[in-house]
Amino acid sequence: MKSAKTAKNLGQIFLRDNNIAKKIVNALYYKKTKKSINVIEVGPGKGILTQYLLDSNLLIIEIDSLYVNLLRKKFPNLKKRILNVDFLKFNPLDFNLTNFIIIGNFPYSISSQILFYILKYKDFISECIGMFPKKIGERIVNKKNLSGLTILIKSYFKTKYLFTVNNSVFSPKPKIKSAVIKIIKRENKKNINYSILHKVVKTAFNQRRKKLKNSLKYILFQKNFRNNPIFQKRVEQLSVKDFTYISRKVIRK
Repeated sequence: MKSAKTAKNLGQIFLRDNNIAKKIVNALYYKKTKKSINVIEVGPGKGILTQYLLDSNLLIIEIDSLYVNLLRKKFPNLKKRILNVDFLKFNPLDFNLTNFIIIGNFPYSISSQILFYILKYKDFISECIGMFPKKIGERIVNKKNLSGLTILIKSYFKTKYLFTVNNSVFSPKPKIKSAVIKIIKRENKKNINYSILHKVVKTAFNQRRKKLKNSLKYILFQKNFRNNPIFQKRVEQLSVKDFTYISRKVIRK
């Protein structure tokens, strides 16, 4: 088995508390409805979450071949559904997955990339429960001091802080506490054009000290929309709804 040093280099930390693992899995909506559903588990490591997901249509994605072999021995019935691939490069359409849940104790080094992956496949992901560094978890659910990534996530998903996890229940022990976050797809958000919203958010945050009338001056908006008082504001004064409202007024080329 890998040393603690090697595991840390790969961004791997392993949850050791079965009660916490069960609590994470039981927060999934399908556990309450008792209906089997497509679940993708990301980076299962030794399978502490996996053991509680066997009643679902489970697909496991693990980048480390050592743990892939371990999992295939531990869960022989899942052997063909344990993939040795990089999750960030995984295309769910290759497996005809258009409606699924994501769960995982995500490697902290790719926390932001996981969120961008969720945005990329937002039309297919109904729910995500994951372990994040506590500060990132708080940022995802926070209603103030929003980051550009948080605005994008909140435009398409509801976010909920489930609970804090102490660093003492992990091996190797990280220096920080963790947070379990739940992300649930919002309904009727297909009318928000992601590429336009992303452009507006990115452009505004790149010049966050400027008022919108200056930071967004090269974006074409509908007639007279620039007279809206919202252009006198800076990004820290805006809500998620403000950004989605602005994006709907952009002229599509």
